[in-house]
Amino acid sequence: MFRLSVSAFVFSSALLVSATTLANCPAWSSDQTQQEISSLRQQIADWDRSYHRDATSAVADEIYDQAREQLQAWQACFSGSHTAEPAAAALTSARGSLELPFSQMGLRKLNATALQQWMSGRDGLWVQPKVDGVAVTLVYKQGQLKQMLSRGDGLLGYDWMAHASVIESIPKQLPSKQSRITLQGELYLQQSQHIQAQHGGSNARSAVAGLLNRNSLSPAEGDKIGLFIWEWPDGPPSMQERLQQLQDLGFTTSKTYSQPVQSFTQAKHWRQHWYNSALPFASDGVVIKHSQRNTEHARSSYPPTWAVAWKYPLQQALTAITDVTFNIGRTGRITPIAHINPVLLDDKTIRKVSLGSLPRLIKLALSRGDHVAIALSGHAIPQLKDVVWRSPQRQTFTAPEAANYHTLSCWQVSSECQQQFLARLTWLGHKKALNMPGIGTQTWQALIDGKQINQLTDWLALSVDDLKQLPGFAEKRSAHTAQTFAQAKLAPFRVWLKALGAPSSVTAKSDDNWQKLAALSQQDWQQLRLLSRNNARQAHAFFQHTAVQVIALNLRQHGIDGF
Repeated sequence: MFRLSVSAFVFSSALLVSATTLANCPAWSSDQTQQEISSLRQQIADWDRSYHRDATSAVADEIYDQAREQLQAWQACFSGSHTAEPAAAALTSARGSLELPFSQMGLRKLNATALQQWMSGRDGLWVQPKVDGVAVTLVYKQGQLKQMLSRGDGLLGYDWMAHASVIESIPKQLPSKQSRITLQGELYLQQSQHIQAQHGGSNARSAVAGLLNRNSLSPAEGDKIGLFIWEWPDGPPSMQERLQQLQDLGFTTSKTYSQPVQSFTQAKHWRQHWYNSALPFASDGVVIKHSQRNTEHARSSYPPTWAVAWKYPLQQALTAITDVTFNIGRTGRITPIAHINPVLLDDKTIRKVSLGSLPRLIKLALSRGDHVAIALSGHAIPQLKDVVWRSPQRQTFTAPEAANYHTLSCWQVSSECQQQFLARLTWLGHKKALNMPGIGTQTWQALIDGKQINQLTDWLALSVDDLKQLPGFAEKRSAHTAQTFAQAKLAPFRVWLKALGAPSSVTAKSDDNWQKLAALSQQDWQQLRLLSRNNARQAHAFFQHTAVQVIALNLRQHGIDGF
């Protein structure tokens, strides 16, 4: 609903900075500790300034919150204290010149266990969606709108009255002659059938913040903005009365999206319901609040005690890079793999994520200790979304030389070729190649470790007795492996070509054999086999490659079809 200020972390950080967290404190020198904490503190200050002063969100709210939690954890690790900074210090840049009649400080964010404890023994509780927008205060006098104030630093805000005239969802005149009505709410991006579980935040808050940051709005832009009133601090004493009177005043969504709850189970029900239902706004959790709000300290600079937030499951998780390794496939493609501190997304523990390619690794310029945002794709595949902030201690990673790995490299065992050679063997046994059931990466690795395979086709000469000499190869496994190898020898020529990694553009005819194809020039591949210039070049290079020709000779000696 609104970005959590530093002071709002006093409570939530106490929950998060646990014995487990302290046990995982980084082993930093005093200099690195100072640099890392200072760097993160400065990054958060930059985000605060961007959000509260410029009304733009430079980072997703859930990433912002996790960064705050990380800062608290580090402070607890190295100072033994997790006392938060005063809100005024963190939000100085957001402070406007107009006093808010009632403060709008950030809510404490609780997990399920902490929420159950908070709700225990409390009566008269209500739950509302935590609308993901920009907080606003509206002041009416004798029913006429007199002030529209930004949240600012929670105590002092900016005058947004100039925008009110074109935001249709904000009534300019209420059917009431009360001397004063103060409403707190959320300006949100109006959406049709927004399902949070499917669509996430959709940058809805940033869109509204961007509109409100303009000097003026057009009527069309104003029509995009909706209003949800979540509190009437100087209104009737009970929530039921406030909701009914808000509806009478024309604020109908407040009653629609407010429900009484007597238990944690009921709060959980509404949280799941709103998370999976079509709503007119984006939301990032629920707010559980007392029916009666304590207004004795109307302008307190600390989080309210009468309401807390329970966020939805994370769409993105913040974590640190611990290492980058490199997978080399059978075609020589190099895929960088980022190893991270474990994070939980959608009940999946994620420890590593593919970076796709070397160019992307270079673009990301990752270093050990950099903090990144991880999300799940539509197919539940973890992805690195962004580098959130960089460690001041730069420890970059050395990638393999890309020029050394390609479709015609690594046909035998060597220290540089372990991955690609193993990938070639694994492909041989794949169901789309020679189809060797039960023969996978572990079997091939065992044969390499046992010095039984040095060249790609050495396995053709292995007997049951040879296999039985290897650790883990008992009689039954050895017999099965030998039988599978023997069956693979019977595969037709065209299948063997595919298994060896011949270019996909090469299609063997019924009367083709190795000698016939190896005799074709690049021009022959173009003219006689109708391949493109590039495909012809690849086909000719494959059949003329020395290592491939050695393999072909070995296959001929074993009586393989077509060789």
